[in-house]
Amino acid sequence: MARRPRSVQVPPGATTVRIPTQRSAKGAPPVFVVVSETRPTLSSRIARALGGWAWRHRASWAPTAYAVLAYVLTAVVHVIAPWMVYVLAPAATLPLLALWWVRVKSPERIGERPGRLLTAAVLATLGTAWAAALVHYGPLAVLLAWLWVGLTLAVQVFWLVVRRSK
Repeated sequence: MARRPRSVQVPPGATTVRIPTQRSAKGAPPVFVVVSETRPTLSSRIARALGGWAWRHRASWAPTAYAVLAYVLTAVVHVIAPWMVYVLAPAATLPLLALWWVRVKSPERIGERPGRLLTAAVLATLGTAWAAALVHYGPLAVLLAWLWVGLTLAVQVFWLVVRRSK
């Protein structure tokens, strides 16, 4: 019955390793497995730090992730189904119409902070109107790209302020 090879623990910073004597009758040469652990490069350390930070704060950056997803999806819709502009353009008015409906029918449902609800409705309306314009004009329209940056920044700030004040 053959014995299992033993692993040798090497202390960090050691320059020499003592290898135990072989007790094999066949006198087979010892097998050395050398693992060279190189230090991570500066770019990999930066990427790891940024990735860890982004993972820890992933809920805070959700609007930006959704904005990037929306940009990509509307660019795809522009190529595949440009007729969707006729669906998105009227849908842009729905958030403000819903806010008006709630204010007329049951004003007590608006709550303590009506400014938040109005800001959310305006941002949703602008976002849907932007999506309709991007589907119509295409993702390479410079003005729409800058509007996307502005809307993303506004929604991200609104998200952080609302989360902080709860």
